[in-house]
Amino acid sequence: MPTSPIENTTGSLGETIRRAAVFNTNYLPHSQTFVYEQLVNHERYEAEVFCWRTTNLDWFPFDHVHRANVAYGLTRYSPAFFRRFRDEPFNIVHAHFATGAVYALPYVQRFELPFVVTFHGYDVPLFWNAQRFEPEFWPFLLHSNDVLERMTLGLCASTDLKELLVSHGVPEDKLRVHRLGIDLTRFTPRETNDAASLRICLIGRFVEKKGIEYAIRAYAPHASEKVLLDIVGDGPLAQDLRALVTRLGLDRFVSFLGVLHPDEVAKHLSACDMLLAPSVVTRSGDRESGLIVAKEAAACGIPVIATMHGGLPDIVDDGSTGFLVPERDVARLSERIGRLIAEPALRQRMGAAGRLKMEHEYDVRERVAELEHLYDEAILKASDDPAR
Repeated sequence: MPTSPIENTTGSLGETIRRAAVFNTNYLPHSQTFVYEQLVNHERYEAEVFCWRTTNLDWFPFDHVHRANVAYGLTRYSPAFFRRFRDEPFNIVHAHFATGAVYALPYVQRFELPFVVTFHGYDVPLFWNAQRFEPEFWPFLLHSNDVLERMTLGLCASTDLKELLVSHGVPEDKLRVHRLGIDLTRFTPRETNDAASLRICLIGRFVEKKGIEYAIRAYAPHASEKVLLDIVGDGPLAQDLRALVTRLGLDRFVSFLGVLHPDEVAKHLSACDMLLAPSVVTRSGDRESGLIVAKEAAACGIPVIATMHGGLPDIVDDGSTGFLVPERDVARLSERIGRLIAEPALRQRMGAAGRLKMEHEYDVRERVAELEHLYDEAILKASDDPAR
């Protein structure tokens, strides 16, 4: 039986509180703080998480996380999940990533629920590239078309992703651009910079699409005791990146800081002078949507030098809050780094403009309020669907 869109509990002020089942394959990789920020900032919806694996629970504490059995990875079925849906009815199902959406499908179909899918980046090219044939993605290969067919609304984290989906036949009236917000209270611009050295920062997983090697090469001409580079993160390219730093003679000036807790990231960003975000489209088509760390850096009042890639032009206003350069253009990236090193007043002006942009466009509370309105829209859309 479908759940009534107006049933559920009421809040302290008498408003209706609806219930959302949120599917994510893993709860929660350190790179997916945006999922946690959504969960803890709902006001009109109560969310519960359904996942296959759990990690970093001490980083992202949340009371309502349900983990499936081992077989779920192949079968997509969890008796405990079905019991939860039966005993505590939900109004809507929201899946993060198209790959996570295939695991939500059995519950959407069985309980006839509205279905929202957020597309974040790497999942969109999987609909057509060869990577979907790898064993890891076989459930997606088998059920990806069902996701698009059953989806009530698809939320795209950037305009670029929406255009890609439309170009591959997804009806535009099923898609909305919904940009992810950040908690501005966690990020504070520093008043003055009294440090002896200027610090440049790179933060991200060590994978191809982050373009970290291009940033290292662009930094090399500026390396000195007074201009240092901090690299935060880890991943499969760690050995290659460390070898590149050594080969370029940069070991004295580059620090690999490993993976940091979100609170440590916020603290570190506030001590830096600029962020590099040199993302690229990979050979498989993998790409960024909206890079959270670029928003966090702007919220800390530091300029961002990013590539003209994915959702980054939505976050960085070229010449105002930072600079945009072509992908893989080491010379242009290096020139922009040099300009910000040489012009502290420009760094300060861009940083202030970036913070203001984040306050106006990316406050997580406003972004989650919009998400809840999109949930409302999906519920109404599904209730008007004559096929249901």
